[in-house]
Amino acid sequence: MGTRIRKHWDLPSGQGGALAVLGLCFLLGGLAGCLFAALAENQGAVELGSYLEGYLLLARDGGLSVPLWSLLWTRLRDLLAVLILGLTALGVAGIPLLVGVRGFFLCFSAGCFCRVFGGAGLLPAFALFALPALLWAPGLFLAGVPGLCRAKGLLDRAVAPGGRGGGLPPGGQLRRAGLCAGLMLGCALLEYWVVPVLLEACAQAVL
Repeated sequence: MGTRIRKHWDLPSGQGGALAVLGLCFLLGGLAGCLFAALAENQGAVELGSYLEGYLLLARDGGLSVPLWSLLWTRLRDLLAVLILGLTALGVAGIPLLVGVRGFFLCFSAGCFCRVFGGAGLLPAFALFALPALLWAPGLFLAGVPGLCRAKGLLDRAVAPGGRGGGLPPGGQLRRAGLCAGLMLGCALLEYWVVPVLLEACAQAVL
């Protein structure tokens, strides 16, 4: 009985390769974000400093207020985009691009605070960006990995009809989508109730 070699684009787990691709895109996007923040021109750096200082002054005085529905939409739109892209072959390029863009803006935003306030900028950057990322980033990856596998399967079937698709079975897809939605909801609630309090304290320490 011969050994049957199954050619897969990912690891035997079925999703390891997709995780590696998305992790690399997130990392490269983050590195690009740090580079852009560090290489801001002098005039742009001055304008950025004025903007961030004014932003922290508002935070210190409790003047920042974002509606909960706006925070919910901000977090859920990325999840919706990943889920939709995972239903088409376009997700093979679209999902890694989206993950890379999110990594870029995360590190660019945090890098801007460090560029303006030095090491002290890590405090507001953590409260405003890194802390919420502990929830939205896992949610994005949990949705993105099977979505990328599914999109790759659709692309394979389009190129070679009769090929097998990727991703999770329907029940697993629903459970994972529900978990991702819960993480995004938790992130929005964190940003609505906890982040403003932490940011106010960080602004008092930085300014």
